[in-house]
Amino acid sequence: GMRIILMLCSIFTLFSCAGYRFQEKENPFAQYGVKSITIPMFYNKSNLSNISAPMTKEMYHMLSTFSGLHIKSGNDDADAVLIGIVDAPSQAKESREATNLRSAKNAAEEALGENREDFYIPSTTNVRASLRLILLKNPSEKEIELLKSSLGKFAVGPKIIVNETIALSGSFTREIYSDEAIDVIDTQNRSALRSTVDDMAKNAAQNFKDMILYAF
Repeated sequence: GMRIILMLCSIFTLFSCAGYRFQEKENPFAQYGVKSITIPMFYNKSNLSNISAPMTKEMYHMLSTFSGLHIKSGNDDADAVLIGIVDAPSQAKESREATNLRSAKNAAEEALGENREDFYIPSTTNVRASLRLILLKNPSEKEIELLKSSLGKFAVGPKIIVNETIALSGSFTREIYSDEAIDVIDTQNRSALRSTVDDMAKNAAQNFKDMILYAF
């Protein structure tokens, strides 16, 4: 009896997963008459540099996975436009919060030298931002400008299919080197930040996909 139950559970799981994968590939916006979406480069209102491009790219790739939905870039004509606005706390210390302080003397005594006073270096940086996504049918330039403003998050109307904000967060470990490797510390940490931003972009795209599948 137990063997039959397990077999039925396995079959049910298989069909459930297959159905879910099939559902994922359908155009979720067809009911709104949207068969094509254009995605201009996302706007960056944050104090984080080089964040718009990976966010735009990951969202483009994610939406391209839906069959029956044609994704365009730039200002190409389409049934709807996806506007993305990256924002973050205005204070840099809030958007990039330093934690887990370490003594520089303990971490890299040779690089510090004998005559300099000890100071503390964060070992971890937490990065925080947000991404507002607005899917709008046949918008005018004035409507786009309004939606990009601080009032945009409250906008409603028949043209607006999606108006959601996704919280973004990530963290990276800051390296401290001694001897000749001290010269590459800044490059290494900038690379770590870029990698963190790329991960945040992938997570944002996945979060938006999950929201689409749930809501539409």
